[in-house]
Amino acid sequence: MHKVLSLLAYALPSIVNIFAQSQAQLTQYGDSLYKQVQHIENNEERAEALLELSFFWSDYDIEKALHYVSDSQKLLGDKANTSYYQGLLSFYRAAIQFNIDPAKAKELYMQADAYLRRDVPTNNKISGTRYRARLWGSYGALLQREGKEHEYVQVLITKVIPMAKSIKDSTLWGNNLQNVAMAMMNLQEYSKAEEYYNNALVLLEGKQEAAEQRFTLYVNAARNALLQHDRIRARTLLDSAAHTATLVPASSYLPVYHDVEGSYWQKQVNFDQANFHFEKALMGAKAQNNSDMVASTLFSQSAAFKTANQPAQAMAKLREVLPYIEKNPSLKNKQTVYYHLATTAAQLGAHEESVKWFEKYKIVLDTLLTDKGAALTLELEKKYQTAEKENELLRVKAANHQQQFAIQRTRTFAGIFLLTTIVLAMLSLIWYMSSRSKKRLAAQREKLNLFNAMLQGQEKERSRIARDLHDGLGGMLAAVKLKLSAVANREAKTQQTDSSMDLYTIITQMDHSVNELRRIARNMMPESLLYMGLEASLRDLCNAMDQPQLQIDFQATNLRTDYSQSFLIAVYRIVQELLTNAVKHSGATQIWVQCLEADGYFYITVEDNGKGFDPSMDDSKREGIGLSNIRNRVEILNGHLEIDATIGKGAAFHIQFELAE
Repeated sequence: MHKVLSLLAYALPSIVNIFAQSQAQLTQYGDSLYKQVQHIENNEERAEALLELSFFWSDYDIEKALHYVSDSQKLLGDKANTSYYQGLLSFYRAAIQFNIDPAKAKELYMQADAYLRRDVPTNNKISGTRYRARLWGSYGALLQREGKEHEYVQVLITKVIPMAKSIKDSTLWGNNLQNVAMAMMNLQEYSKAEEYYNNALVLLEGKQEAAEQRFTLYVNAARNALLQHDRIRARTLLDSAAHTATLVPASSYLPVYHDVEGSYWQKQVNFDQANFHFEKALMGAKAQNNSDMVASTLFSQSAAFKTANQPAQAMAKLREVLPYIEKNPSLKNKQTVYYHLATTAAQLGAHEESVKWFEKYKIVLDTLLTDKGAALTLELEKKYQTAEKENELLRVKAANHQQQFAIQRTRTFAGIFLLTTIVLAMLSLIWYMSSRSKKRLAAQREKLNLFNAMLQGQEKERSRIARDLHDGLGGMLAAVKLKLSAVANREAKTQQTDSSMDLYTIITQMDHSVNELRRIARNMMPESLLYMGLEASLRDLCNAMDQPQLQIDFQATNLRTDYSQSFLIAVYRIVQELLTNAVKHSGATQIWVQCLEADGYFYITVEDNGKGFDPSMDDSKREGIGLSNIRNRVEILNGHLEIDATIGKGAAFHIQFELAE
């Protein structure tokens, strides 16, 4: 198995003692393996056995693992300088660096692949391919740790599995089918994951040398069954894992087993058993210095406490997870933990803290959406650049061929050939310019589609969070206010005391909190936009942003109530962005907003009497005025934007959309 797999685990009470591996037991097991190595007579075979022993110790004792690599190199002598053994030494050194320095590990894996792709002796061809499959699997696992799940799956499907099939290594093949299954599970494709697990089990079933792989397979497939709410299958798989674990008592995957077992008992509402196994998992993960596994188990514990209606204990576990999450580059993990911190804080009544975590959650979510769009854009740009280079190479080859052909021709046909060449060159130029223009337009349309998809995702998430804040947290605050009001009224009837006055002060503060919460929810997705139409929502927006020192006038003419939801949201966000920019940066005392529909067109005008700006200046140099989002939204709706601005004389934005019939 690769060093890092998606953390999944469980265990049976009757075999817990088998899994509680102490350092003394590990040392005893490792020493027994070393004694077996000493009986190997062939130096090369013994050297490779020492390298595998270093692989075992790399999870527990880095110094001992390095020592075995050094011993192997000495035993090989001059053969250590051959491409094959240089590749092996780089592979096992990378395994040691896997958890310590992932960047160094990736560098060593690629170094190992470069060595093993060279002239490997015929007797080492199969093992060389096997090592290449292993190193690419581990390299992909590091990509997965960075949150690049799709790239990990691509490495498995395009590199690792084909190599395993080419050498007919069913154990390696089955093991990496399992890795694809785990990646599918992380992407919430549970049915697909189950198919891969079943295929992997067919390849690994009954193989004595694949006990470790079967153990991890049972554990991970059990996790997938739990995610599909199939507890009966999960229990069967966990029983199989428990039996197989007796064959690999020193497996580094035992903490994962306990984690899955804990999740099983959580779903069985047996929280004592669940917590028992979670603690076992934590103990093992900390012994291995595996921070990812520690974080995963702590998060599982917090979920169990939440299910048991113990939010305070759940919050404590989530706070323990935080240091691990902050160090880990995975934005997806941060998003999940921040969301649970926010909801748990709300459950505990810590509303100010809840809002803070929701803000962090929103920032990470926006970054994830932006990163995904940027990554797709870069991929398209890379493909475009590659196509351009190929076209350039073809043009160069064509020119060379024509030149050689011209030399072979007689002078009689030189003039005709020259004329033909000029015509062809002109046609090629015209074709090239046309093709390039089409590609640019296609790339621009693709970028707009990506931006549109990102906007839709953001609006859906805003709407969901707004509902959660308004219906969930808003309802809780309103209920608290009613209860406080009831208490205050009772005290007021008995006697007027300082405590009753304090209650009225708290009720007033609660009113402000409810109003602020509703303002935030309305800003994220205004209910008036969905239920009262565009005119009412824009009027509410202008009234909300009106200030004593800044007057906002809104006029609407001939607006309908049957615009599409996507059009409503786009127009609302455009006006909102323009008003926000004007309020923040223009220094204006008066803003005019006009919306009009006439003759099949929709017009928006936002004008202010502020300090203005130079519209010819590049967007990136106008600090605080981010027009790129507005331009993109206008382009998505096939609209037209004009800016009339002068420094010192205010600014006016005129937008026009053609409405579909």
